Amino acid sequence: MKRYNNEYLIEEIQLLAKRLGHTPRAKDFKHYNTASSRFGSWKNFIEAAGLPAHKARRTKSINSRYELAKAAQEQALVLRRAPNSNEFKYAHIVYDFFSNWDEFIKFTGLKPKERFFKDKKVYTSDELVAEVETVLAELGRIPKCSEVSHGVYTAIRKQYGGWKSFLYKEGFSEKAPTANNNQHK
Repeated sequence: MKRYNNEYLIEEIQLLAKRLGHTPRAKDFKHYNTASSRFGSWKNFIEAAGLPAHKARRTKSINSRYELAKAAQEQALVLRRAPNSNEFKYAHIVYDFFSNWDEFIKFTGLKPKERFFKDKKVYTSDELVAEVETVLAELGRIPKCSEVSHGVYTAIRKQYGGWKSFLYKEGFSEKAPTANNNQHK
């Protein structure tokens, strides 16, 4: 095992600091263990080398239930749904103000586990028929529900109750749906 003197360790950390452009962290310095034990701590070593100490990372301070709710609503716009406790950066603070996650989400006005979209397209019956006819022309046959866009299929399900009902009511199929086969499988 090679032994390094204090001057060598200090020179090495200063060179590394110049290369990095900031005070190195312990994980950046290959002689961390030697330097820390020799100088008593990483902080003492950094001071002995004449380098500025790391500044603690600042996180946004949340001081009220309303600030917490606003942060969740902002994140929901990005996620396009309510955040869950694993995704929310301030989840650890939530429990200072609320007894559980669901209570917090209700307070924010968001709906848990429900996706939402800013520009949700509302289709008319004619638009749905036109979308399906476009896919029909490409395929040369009546498309399966999985062959149209998710938004179109969702709108069809909401307006017609199911894919087969849509096909029958709009004249794509002569076979009327039965109670058992109206469900998408």
